[in-house]
Amino acid sequence: MYSGAATEAHSDSTKGESQSRPAKPARKKFAVPPVKLACLECRASRTRCDGKEVCSKCINRGKTCVYTQSKRGGSRVRRRRVSTESGEGSPKFNNTELNQCALSILPELEEGTFAAPLSLVTPGGGLKQLDFSLDDTEFVFDSTFAAQPDILDSGYETSGHTGTLSDAEQREVPIRVYSSDEDILSAYYTFIHPFFPILPAPAPGQVTDNPDLGIRRAPDAIFVSRSAPDFEPSSPLSLAISASLVLIPSPDDKDPAGAESLHLRREQAQAFAQAAFDSIEIESELVESGIQPGEALSSDPLPLSRKPFHPKNPLENESIVALIMLSTYEYAQRGNVTKMRNRAGQAINAAIELGLHSKGDEDGYYSEANRRVWWMAYIIVCQGSILSNSTPPILLYDPRFTTTGPTFAGDPGAWAVFLQSQQAIASATQFVIDLDATLKMGSDTTAIWDRMLELEAIIEPLVVAADTWTLPSTPQSSLDSSETLVGQALRRIARIKLNSARIKLHRFCAFSDVPVFSKKHCDLPSTPKTSIATSTTSAPKAPPCSCRGVFHTELSHSEMMTQGSSLSSSTGLTYALPYTPQYSAKICLRSAFTIARSFAALPYPIPRSPTKNQSQSQTQTHGPTHPPQEFSYFPPGRLAHPPRMIPIFACCAMQSSYVLIMLSYKTKAMGFATASGDVPGKDSAAQRMLGQLGEGLGMILEALKNYSVAYEALGGMSDQIDIAVRSVAAAAEAVSEVRW
Repeated sequence: MYSGAATEAHSDSTKGESQSRPAKPARKKFAVPPVKLACLECRASRTRCDGKEVCSKCINRGKTCVYTQSKRGGSRVRRRRVSTESGEGSPKFNNTELNQCALSILPELEEGTFAAPLSLVTPGGGLKQLDFSLDDTEFVFDSTFAAQPDILDSGYETSGHTGTLSDAEQREVPIRVYSSDEDILSAYYTFIHPFFPILPAPAPGQVTDNPDLGIRRAPDAIFVSRSAPDFEPSSPLSLAISASLVLIPSPDDKDPAGAESLHLRREQAQAFAQAAFDSIEIESELVESGIQPGEALSSDPLPLSRKPFHPKNPLENESIVALIMLSTYEYAQRGNVTKMRNRAGQAINAAIELGLHSKGDEDGYYSEANRRVWWMAYIIVCQGSILSNSTPPILLYDPRFTTTGPTFAGDPGAWAVFLQSQQAIASATQFVIDLDATLKMGSDTTAIWDRMLELEAIIEPLVVAADTWTLPSTPQSSLDSSETLVGQALRRIARIKLNSARIKLHRFCAFSDVPVFSKKHCDLPSTPKTSIATSTTSAPKAPPCSCRGVFHTELSHSEMMTQGSSLSSSTGLTYALPYTPQYSAKICLRSAFTIARSFAALPYPIPRSPTKNQSQSQTQTHGPTHPPQEFSYFPPGRLAHPPRMIPIFACCAMQSSYVLIMLSYKTKAMGFATASGDVPGKDSAAQRMLGQLGEGLGMILEALKNYSVAYEALGGMSDQIDIAVRSVAAAAEAVSEVRW
């Protein structure tokens, strides 16, 4: 293979190496670089492989030549080598054991393969986009194996098998998995159902959480339960629910916000989500399509024969529910509004094909399940349009939608107000779309004027009615079959959406849609990059916020009242809105505070061990005044509460934050709070208002941080609010030493 000169040079180099023993330069001594993929036998004996289908070394030694795919990036399971201290020959691998892993010769992955997932994530609503770069996975790898002895590093990536690893080596980060479909369903009722009741009410004693430690049989395999390694979720619905549940950190995770934990949960969730979508496609596949396509058009899909995931939900509904769950996952975890809308569109089309939209008030064994599946499909389609700031693909008040709403025994009226709130915010979003089009085209504003009055007449009574609801300051401790907790949560979410709809209606009139955030969130404008780079502030330590430049002068009361007319000259339009900026700002302020308080009052999931369920139900019957002892999600000092789930209405938090930030700077700019001493110090009304605005922002920030424990995409929102909180606080500190 080499010339004589090369062989002599190699011999001299080897002699020199035996004397000086440099660390690893010996790998660079070959004229030809090592092959990208070495066989397992050459890896084990640390010899050079020629990379052929059957390498020459294995032929000479009479060994079975086996290749396995190289796994670059991410955390991996390492294979222990047989010790060579006994003086025996080269360590050997048990090929019989390896063949049990179904190893095969696989093509080497090109670099572009790793970049492919980037094209799957499109910008949506200012959400944080997930990092699929190689730098992330290399960091996780380095941090995972930093303590490994360097002598064991052969320079190649090895495939692992859990049967050859000790517990200490195989455990990297505890991942939440479940050992049965029943446990997955119980976890759904614990974490998801209170905020997104798409399945029928739980049975008594069903609201439990029994997670298990996840293990892997191979580096690229799905985590499975340690106690039931042969179980893997297989139906579309169990897989889709698992994609959300695995995002919740394990109670045993010592660093749930660490890079390794986030990476593995993200990887596992995506594996479940992709498997769920593939299962949906497989169940709708026609056998004839691949064998006799000419017969496919006259054939029907095979009937489903597997066991239902939920006993009161028909099998044909499961794919619809799975698509809806995947829609929420695409938004909250991956930040992909486009895919969210695609999944939601598939779900509602499938529901209409089954006639779920026109069931009327039917009464049957599956009637409640059909109602919930249809109306949650309706909700998610509307929500996708709200988040993308686009017109819904369905009519909000289509007369063909005759199916009655779901029933919650503990609060029969909760669904009606929840549905009204969704329709109200969808209508307000359409108003924002029409207003934006009018501004860009310079059209006549008569229609906008009339529409604003019409929507205000609809939304205001709903907001007033929502203010009269008597909801406990501390929600019911846990979910039961009456779903009282679900009714309370739906009413709070409805209150959030109604007030967010009102902010959408009055926001432009009050603040002219002055950009505040550096990234685009929902229908809120973002600051231009040039303005961020050139902005000057009176508080140098605060992060940049472009709204300061708008309120840089002290405006009088009369100037604020006529601000709407000045807008027309600046935009070249001769239009007016029916409300003054001061009136609209007051409406927005009241709604923003209501949203902040409602987010803070939403219940937290309460995971309970199934072995203590009887004790739990007895405690609830006697009405405890303190949290039950069974509640122990995270040990003290890690996270205060488990994450709330399915935050598809998170844009309402951004609407509220926008108002609170704008009013904070507006208060300062109008001269109500000054450092000259004209106004009393900390007892002034302006300073109290600044404190309340800061408290409201703090409530919103706390809610978004809780959501981002599970959902990475929402971390983008919480980051923006965090910047805003510090910016407003710095401005207030510069004015009058107010700290909050």
